[in-house]
Amino acid sequence: MIWQKGTRCGTIVVSAIAIVSFAGELACADFDVNTPRGQETVSHTSPNGTVELAIRSAPFPGHPEIYSQKDIDKEKELAGIDFYNGKTKDGLDIVLIPKTYSTSPGINIHTVNLPAGASHLGYAQSHTGKSHSGDDKVIAKYKQTIPTHFTYSPSILGYYHLSRFLNTGHVEPAIVRTMDAAAHKPLADLGKAKAIGSNNRQQWAELRALDDSRSNPALYTKDGKQLYGALQANPTGEESYPHLSDLQGAGAFAASAGFGKVASSAPLRLNCKDDSGRLIQAAVQQIVQTKDLSDMVLMDFIMSQADRFSGNMHSEKIYVWLDNGALKTKAKKSDLAKAAEQSQEIPSDAVVINRMIMKDNDAGLVSGNSARSYHLLDRVSHMDPKTYNRLLDLQKELQKPEVAQWYQTELLFTPGNFNTLKSNVDEAVRILSARKDKSLFLDASLTSALGVEEGTQ
Repeated sequence: MIWQKGTRCGTIVVSAIAIVSFAGELACADFDVNTPRGQETVSHTSPNGTVELAIRSAPFPGHPEIYSQKDIDKEKELAGIDFYNGKTKDGLDIVLIPKTYSTSPGINIHTVNLPAGASHLGYAQSHTGKSHSGDDKVIAKYKQTIPTHFTYSPSILGYYHLSRFLNTGHVEPAIVRTMDAAAHKPLADLGKAKAIGSNNRQQWAELRALDDSRSNPALYTKDGKQLYGALQANPTGEESYPHLSDLQGAGAFAASAGFGKVASSAPLRLNCKDDSGRLIQAAVQQIVQTKDLSDMVLMDFIMSQADRFSGNMHSEKIYVWLDNGALKTKAKKSDLAKAAEQSQEIPSDAVVINRMIMKDNDAGLVSGNSARSYHLLDRVSHMDPKTYNRLLDLQKELQKPEVAQWYQTELLFTPGNFNTLKSNVDEAVRILSARKDKSLFLDASLTSALGVEEGTQ
């Protein structure tokens, strides 16, 4: 028996055995609100008086330096979001709106200027679609596990911290968040009523039914009063990755021209500067894309990602330029007025390229591993040397008992989740190290190609 997961660009076919395995694994999950965890916990009170927790996970043991000040600030912003009466520092209202336009259900956190007399739920009822006005922004997304549909909140948390350890991937910060199940019910009702497509409707219906029983430990706290999941910042200015987002399935990605360059047996010998010393946009783009794709394959291999190649590839435009022997980058503003103002501050010789953003990372650790099934990591021939060396460091760190405990307490992994990740890292090291200096070139680095240092952003 097989089951098909509908996606924006096709289906993922998974065996019934995999579903049973996933459900069995999740049965071991448990979340007690009284268990100490995190480096900081912010409490919020729901309209029913339930105390919700916004928990900033402790940093990777022994490595607080892998998190930037921007990461810390963003985590604190996420922890400070009040789901019911919250406002931004600019005075905008926080409004929760069910996500109805893709397969898995979740809650988008909007910031809006609510009209006088308008209720939060009333506004949500009229704004469940994907499009929204310019003054209505999605600043974060809240997702809980869906036991039978390969949506797994520990995967979201795992990708964030893995990206920081490997120093790659451009994954937005995420924290642990609980939510009053009674307050979630009307949003689930709205999600079910407004769902676009049968798959989304089916999952909202399932989640709404679970809100009544509150007995599944994979998504409800031990006392049954709250859901728990991951609250993640929403990137601004993201767009579909050109060409790659349109591919349907891992096979199409493996056969694409973009991955073909990652798998090429020839060393990367690109001239990134012209005779005048100015950056050559096409060469810079190729090196950055090669790094992004090889890093993505590695991270997805480690996290056993099952749903990358169904439209879940995104990018942002960034400026790249040289400044006194240092490489500098800056994300391009998406707002037209702000972009025009920003362009006046960017050096005239800067080039604009697409850089990958890894979002929609909720289908890891649950079933299948596209990167392994299609032997993508075996075919990677170009990688950033820093990524490779950080992978070796990660393998050593995963041997430590305190790291195993950290994954389970702070990132909500089950013991089985951690063993899967650890095994995947060991296999990734074996695959890559056996080919190093042979068919694997550590040359997917723009700073190395230019012979410069990484500058501050």
